[in-house]
Amino acid sequence: MKKIITLKSSKSKSLSGIIDIPGDKSISHRALIFSSLCYGCSEIFGLLEADDVLNTLKSLKKLGVKIVKRKRHYTVFGNGGSFEEPKSALNFGNSGTGVRLFSGLLASKNISATLIGDKSLSKRPMYRIIKPLEKLGANIKHNDGFLPLKIDKSNFLHKSTLKEKLGSAQVKSAIILASLDIKGTTTIQEHRTSRNHSEILLKFLGANIKIENEKNYKKISITGPNTMKAKNIFIPGDISSAAFIIVAALLCEGSEIKINSVGINFFRTGILEVLKKMNGNISITKTRKENGEKIADIEIKSSKLKSCKVGHRLTSRLIDEYPILFVAASFAEGVSIFKNLQELKFKESDRLSAMSEALKKCGVEVEESDDQIKIFGKRIQKGGCKINTYNDHRIAMAMLIFGLNAENPVEIDKANMIKTSFPNFYDLLFTIGAQINYV
Repeated sequence: MKKIITLKSSKSKSLSGIIDIPGDKSISHRALIFSSLCYGCSEIFGLLEADDVLNTLKSLKKLGVKIVKRKRHYTVFGNGGSFEEPKSALNFGNSGTGVRLFSGLLASKNISATLIGDKSLSKRPMYRIIKPLEKLGANIKHNDGFLPLKIDKSNFLHKSTLKEKLGSAQVKSAIILASLDIKGTTTIQEHRTSRNHSEILLKFLGANIKIENEKNYKKISITGPNTMKAKNIFIPGDISSAAFIIVAALLCEGSEIKINSVGINFFRTGILEVLKKMNGNISITKTRKENGEKIADIEIKSSKLKSCKVGHRLTSRLIDEYPILFVAASFAEGVSIFKNLQELKFKESDRLSAMSEALKKCGVEVEESDDQIKIFGKRIQKGGCKINTYNDHRIAMAMLIFGLNAENPVEIDKANMIKTSFPNFYDLLFTIGAQINYV
């Protein structure tokens, strides 16, 4: 049985430093998976070495893909997606991205595989990928829409036109992966836009994928079968991880931080847009591109934040950053309102309910309804409590950042799961001067 690790954070000032953030989680998953579909050796630099991504790596190895860790990068020996049938279940732990992308990856490979995860992942809805993949001809057995999933051999997937209305990059990517092998053109009508890392990376690798803007949706056309050649991939720092450091620097008096080489894909920068509107002193410098992805350095100085209102327009661009944004709003002067938050209920935990509970416990005045939250912010918040994180890494990190600016320390019930996305979170905060300790 794993030892439970707990952390406590206390009021901090003058955070400073020039730092690097671990590699982007979304791009890391895709870099490994897409490289396995290429012919030749891909070298991946900056891969996130966190549990979620390492479970994707282990699953690819179970499919017969050779992956070697070097001193500064990983080498993937791509075999064009000619996978072996795995001898045991593919375990994705806590990773919704991993299990959903693999569902699409394996749907057209004419092998059988069982996909499983931990207790939290086993409670997350899978019909959202099962139904579109079945429309393409995939043969998937499931536990009433939940894990485990059994992908059975399917000799023939057929092209189709599918509508994606959830605004889910995971669903979209699963369909794209299944479509790469299908003869002819499969079309996705994306009615709510979502992260486009899959489209960018596949274009970079030479896949036949076309993006067009129609009147009421974005049209994504994948013409197969595809043959892709290996290329080297450079993964930027994860802006979803950087968000915790950015908010810490904004809130802690006298702080000044520079974060190098962070991905600033448009669909990921909602957090920067909102924090700037809240009077956050944030500068974007040295903008450039790597393998199609926009990258920049981010400089942050402590600021007196003001309240904000965030509606449906930004939801898909903020989906992982809401917990830390709620923390920023707690210390911003005035009433902040966040709407259209239904998707937060289907993350690693019900993040809307869990964050509302955590903030109230710390003395923040909060009003929560079915799909929105109202936070009555003020410069001074009490803290002084132990938080139930519901085994959710983003809630754990968000509430530890809360503790850096609260009058009294904040302790979380468990910190083990932070390593699913941000393995050096504690070390990095300690390096820049944050008061954070093991309990």
